[in-house]
Order: sequence, then structure tokens, then C-alpha cells
Amino acid sequence: MSYKKNELLEYALKEINSLLKPVEIEQISKVGKPKFPNLFLIGGPRCGSTFFTQWAADLDIFSYPSNFLSRLYEAPYLGALIYNIVTKPEYQYRDEFADVNVDFKLNSSIGKTSGFKAPHEFWYFWRRFMNFPEVPFSESEFEDQFDFDTFQKELALIQKAFDDKPFLFKAKIANWYLKPLNENIDDAIFLHLHRDPIPMTRSLLKAREKWVGSREKWFSWKPREYNLLKDLDVYHQVAGQIYFLEKEILTNRKCLGSKYLSFSYEEFCENPERIYFMITSKIQEFSPDFSIPDYKGDKEFSPSNPISEDDKHIKKAFEFFENKYGELVY
Repeated sequence: MSYKKNELLEYALKEINSLLKPVEIEQISKVGKPKFPNLFLIGGPRCGSTFFTQWAADLDIFSYPSNFLSRLYEAPYLGALIYNIVTKPEYQYRDEFADVNVDFKLNSSIGKTSGFKAPHEFWYFWRRFMNFPEVPFSESEFEDQFDFDTFQKELALIQKAFDDKPFLFKAKIANWYLKPLNENIDDAIFLHLHRDPIPMTRSLLKAREKWVGSREKWFSWKPREYNLLKDLDVYHQVAGQIYFLEKEILTNRKCLGSKYLSFSYEEFCENPERIYFMITSKIQEFSPDFSIPDYKGDKEFSPSNPISEDDKHIKKAFEFFENKYGELVY
């Protein structure tokens, strides 16, 4: 699988989104508040978030951004309506879309899934509302530049299109801006998925090799402390990257209050049913009329944790940051 952008696709997407955008804007002007809170998934790279969103999507209680929906980032409401007439059972006619309506597999490659219905990271959608810098800037700059109003209305439209199912989507791009997000977004629950830092760091090293061709080159989100890390050895770079990303979230979780819900990848794999009821109960806490269906998913998963020769170096590097800047306490 190539990770380079398809420039022909980029051009086609820009063209079709520009045509659909005026209709989307008209719908935005009419929308009210969402019926239920939407779910913002935060956390570090390689925390298991893609696997988690695949599991959540398969339960059919949450809505989510699919690979198809991601292509209509300027008009996701219209995209959701089109998605529905292709995938919903009540709109089927003589198996015209039988090849599309197949269950997607719970696997991915560095966050990239395969299939029309499979979950997508949805970063193009996020970038509509602000030009995110490579290295995070201040919360006040984010608050000044981010288009909260349109963002909220788009999320309300998407939830409406998907029969008022809470919209669950990745929000890692905004890990550093939780306070202004919380203060300016009315209907949000923040799900913090974290993971043992050793397998996270190990996985991120492998992702460097796979995505950019070398473990010496930076991959994924840059923390505010990037300038402290960029000239260190690869183990301290990657361990520090994960350490500071998680520290940012843990430092700011208090500002989220009861909208914050935290669980680990290991807890999720051991008992996904428990995590399901944690999330749905949290939704019901804010929306008492939210009905919680019985859990019909897997009872457990085998966590991915392949031991490697790098582990002793990773552990030492992570201990360096905890000893210098404080232990991460969840």
C-alpha cells in the first residue's frame, strides 16, 4: 500500500467538494443542536484508536466517518445522505450495492483502513476549520482561529443524517486544545484512549520505517516540545513524543470535567463490553432519553504487543522523561 497522496484524486475531490459546498452551507443555516453528544476520541499515536473505531462502527449504535464520507469533507451532511442510500437495508434494491455492503475487517495499516464503509481519520474535515500548524501553537491562538460555529453545526448535521446516532470520530489533531474546545463546543464527550507506552513507542518506531522509510525521520503528531526532542536519538524522540502528548492531555483533563472518560487499550481488549457500557452510560448521563441497546460485540480481543530488541532502549528513554518531568498518572 502506498502512503503517498494520489494527486488525481486530490484534484477530483477539490472539484466535487467545491460544487457541493454551497448546498451544504444552505443546510448549515437551518440546523439546530444535535440530539445527543458527539464523541471526540483523543490520545497519542499508535494507541489502538483505529482498531477501537472499527469495533465501535461495527456495533451500529454510533455513527462515524467512513472512507466514503471522508471524501466529501466540505459537504459531509450530503455525503452522509448518499452513504445512507447506498448502505442502509431499507434502501436496497436487488443487490445493486452488494459489493459495498460487506462487513469490514478489524485490521488497518498505520491508521488506514480498507473498504467503503470502514472508518477514516477524517483529518481533511478538521482542517476545514483552521490551518493547523505543524507544531501546536497556543490555546488562545486556536480559539481565535478555529471556526467553532460551523464545526458544531456540521457535527449536528452529520448526526441528524445518521438517525441521531452519536458521531464518534478521532480528535487527536486537537489534543493540545482541549480547554477551548470544551468551552466552545456544547455537545461533546472526550474519550481518552491510552496505552502502555512501551508498545506505543515500539509501534511508532515501526511506523516511521513503514511510512517515511526510516526510523530517523519524524512521523505523526509533533508535541509543543518538538524542539527539545528533534536532535535526540530515535528512542528519546519517540518516547518523548508519546510522553509529552499524553502529559498534555492529562494536564488538561480537569478542564473537561464530567465530559472526560478515560480507558486503556489493554482494558478495552480485555473487556470491550465494559468499555461499551462506560461510553453509553456517559452519553445517557448527559442525555437521559438515550437508549442503551444490549451489547452484541466481541467479548475480548488479543492485544497487540510483540516484544522486540528495542524494548530495553525504549523503556530507558521513557524513564528519562518520567524522572525529569514527572510520572504519567491516569
